[in-house]
Amino acid sequence: MLTNNNGILDTTIKRTKKNTINNYITSEVTDDQSYNHFKSLIANSPKLCQGKTHTGKRYKVNISLRKDTASLNKDNHYRTIYVHDNNEIIAYIGTKKYKKDGGFIFIHKLCSKPGTGEGSRLMRMILADAKRNHKKLGITYLSLTTHNLDLIDYYNKFKPTRTIETDSPGSKRKIPARVAYMIWQVSPDMPDLQF
Repeated sequence: MLTNNNGILDTTIKRTKKNTINNYITSEVTDDQSYNHFKSLIANSPKLCQGKTHTGKRYKVNISLRKDTASLNKDNHYRTIYVHDNNEIIAYIGTKKYKKDGGFIFIHKLCSKPGTGEGSRLMRMILADAKRNHKKLGITYLSLTTHNLDLIDYYNKFKPTRTIETDSPGSKRKIPARVAYMIWQVSPDMPDLQF
């Protein structure tokens, strides 16, 4: 879908593959051709999902890829939007849609090169999409999970409805790692979720 100048999805415009903003191209995985393009650019972007926490600890986020879009769709794929320069990926967001627990969109990946602001733009796009289309999608909230608690402050700027920090589920450690669940309500019918 195209976006307007504020980076908000325009649902009145037919879904397209490309839109140029800030000298980058914004594309969306819509078929095998666009998915192959996305995967080829991921291969050229080795530092995309890695960095350092504010304490200096290095991290690398795993990027899991599927064989084709049919495999993606079997895995509850909703949208993958990526910003690139036709050589490498600057930022991307991967989302899934689930019918359980009141229906929700889950952000399973948000990666960007530091300082570009493109990751934030993609986050705002998905939030706007969820709020505007929640009835059509049958969802009541949007969520993400982060094991990197340094990112809570970053996500707080998008004004989540709830943030729950708890021990990592299923952890076998003596002192379990912490995890944060962040939830944005997009419908008044969101269930009262317990963690």
